[in-house]
Amino acid sequence: MKSNLKKITLVIVLFWGTNKTFGQGFVPLFNEYLSENLYMIHPAMAGTNLKTMRINTGSRQQWFDLPEAPQTNLLTLEYRASRNSILGGQFLKDQNGYHSKNSSYLTYAYRIYLSDEIWNTRRSFPTKNDNIKELSFGLSVGSVRYSFDQSSFDPRITDPLLNNNNRSGIGYITVDVGAAYVSTHLSTQISIKNITLSPTKYSQSQEDPNFDTTKYKHYLLSLQYEIYSNKGWNFEPSFLIQYLERTQESSLDLNFKIYKLVSNGRLWLGASYRRNFTPVKTPSEPSSAEQNYRHFTPVFGLNYKQFMVSYHYTNTLGKINLGTTGLHYFSLGISIF
Repeated sequence: MKSNLKKITLVIVLFWGTNKTFGQGFVPLFNEYLSENLYMIHPAMAGTNLKTMRINTGSRQQWFDLPEAPQTNLLTLEYRASRNSILGGQFLKDQNGYHSKNSSYLTYAYRIYLSDEIWNTRRSFPTKNDNIKELSFGLSVGSVRYSFDQSSFDPRITDPLLNNNNRSGIGYITVDVGAAYVSTHLSTQISIKNITLSPTKYSQSQEDPNFDTTKYKHYLLSLQYEIYSNKGWNFEPSFLIQYLERTQESSLDLNFKIYKLVSNGRLWLGASYRRNFTPVKTPSEPSSAEQNYRHFTPVFGLNYKQFMVSYHYTNTLGKINLGTTGLHYFSLGISIF
């Protein structure tokens, strides 16, 4: 069984690599991290509650009722190389019509145990009987590439703004750093993402400041608190604060999840509310000259033995919405012992 799973892992990696399906600069634009995978947004969370190896895949489909709607696919890998060292990888593809944003990241995380207990169980989640106290630091290095595919354009139409109907793009190297404290009850994380090491020629350009990749840093701070009961239930309030340097946007996620222990695993339900604190002008709506972006996301998931499945549905709030079917996110994970 173990050798077969390793072969499956290799096939997945080769498939993603040969098809160039590596994704966007930073993972979460919505609430994917609530799929029991905080490594998606914090490099220091790689390998948390991990005995040997873990694979997570996810797909987000936006607005089924609109043609050429955005779609994001992602893959994360985590491997415990030694007692203190964790290796990880993130591969993502974000497609929006003719535009795509692709990235691949490699992660190294170092974990310091503040108690005598090291994770050595097949469970991927803690219980009230565990005594977890860990401090970790993470570093991710990756490449990000934006591209615009004009290959399907009519070659008879010439436009000086187009690049001869070919595929064009820009790319750069970026770094994510972060630290995390994880315990049985209280956990908190802080990260800085998209620190650019190799600015593109556009970074110094005054003509097109939108591609100044040196100003794409993304700051994140999150906290979770586990409340355990004596009947197999536990409750987790949490929050996430984000700040985007390029657009000077800030937002807050307020989350709440309920877990129920079952045979060989646990079920969980939850919800998330996000509010962006940067108002957006909406002149087409006379009764509201501007509004703040808000959305609501119910979450469902199941841990069963070494598997994890989850589903999210995100619906935007406010008077002006794009699409009527919301955003759907599916995730599947497997731990290899």
